[in-house]
Amino acid sequence: MKKLLLSSLMLPLAISAQVGINNPAPTSTLDVTAKNPTGTETNVDGIIIPRVDRLRAQNMTGTPTSTMIYVNSIANGTQNGTAANIDTIGFYYFNGTAWIKVDSTIYDRNGSLSSARNVNLAGNNLGFTGTGNVGIGIAAPTAKLEVSSGTTGTSGMKFTNINNTTPTTQNAAALGVDASGNVVIQNVAPLTTTFKSFSIDANVATNSVITLGSLQFRYPTTTCADTNTYLEVRSTTGANNTGILHAISRSSQASTGLINTTPMTFTPTFANLGAGIPGTANPALVPVNCVQDGAAQFTFFSYTDRTYYRVSFHIADGDSLGFGALGYIFAELQR
Repeated sequence: MKKLLLSSLMLPLAISAQVGINNPAPTSTLDVTAKNPTGTETNVDGIIIPRVDRLRAQNMTGTPTSTMIYVNSIANGTQNGTAANIDTIGFYYFNGTAWIKVDSTIYDRNGSLSSARNVNLAGNNLGFTGTGNVGIGIAAPTAKLEVSSGTTGTSGMKFTNINNTTPTTQNAAALGVDASGNVVIQNVAPLTTTFKSFSIDANVATNSVITLGSLQFRYPTTTCADTNTYLEVRSTTGANNTGILHAISRSSQASTGLINTTPMTFTPTFANLGAGIPGTANPALVPVNCVQDGAAQFTFFSYTDRTYYRVSFHIADGDSLGFGALGYIFAELQR
């Protein structure tokens, strides 16, 4: 095949040949060699791609695939049609449908992978910073990381090096999901407990208040006397808490008693603990006596919040030990 050498000018002729610029032996259809490929010369070597603004690129018709331009202004034209990707000054090529930024990556535009891609971090970190969210399987994530498996009941997440036979870690919280799918710390510890000790004489009832789950307990009496007093209970949710009282017992220096299982509703207002003791004047109350070192224990299963409570309550005048009147309330729950 005949090869031509054009030293500085390309002729507007249809020549079936390979063309070299500054090159006597071109190896392709057009082979451009820098006039000064090395050294300290200050003249410019290179190829200047046609420069147009966005409006001009947008109005081109019949553009052949692989045409290249340099968009030198986006002040005119709109980011629509064949110019949908022209959002900044730079090199663009035509792919048969639209102008594509030459240095475009997945960070600049949407696209699809043609095959599997793996990233080797080689000891480096890959961090996602800023205020945006990352979605896997979802185009508009609403959390820092949101995964959509596309299959109902399947999370889409998998851990390779742990499974259901992996030894558990002591004192570690378990994860769960809430109603919206957010990952949260799940209250699945074997027991949640709370304890409060308090003085009785000359103290207000709030000194004895403890809260556990959706219930509050307190001892309201501020004087230790040889009369029956009662633990008070209320619901903290603003609604009634209904369930069953089990394993109710009371004891003192003078007597003991067991109480039958009974339905119970705790209202948002503090009220004396009731369970029903056969033979007492008021079978709706569980009395304890401070001077007689009274105590009561019971369990309550709430149908409202499906929670199991166990409560121990004790009051004593403390005279035989040289202390003033004291009490404690201990409660635990399990869901």
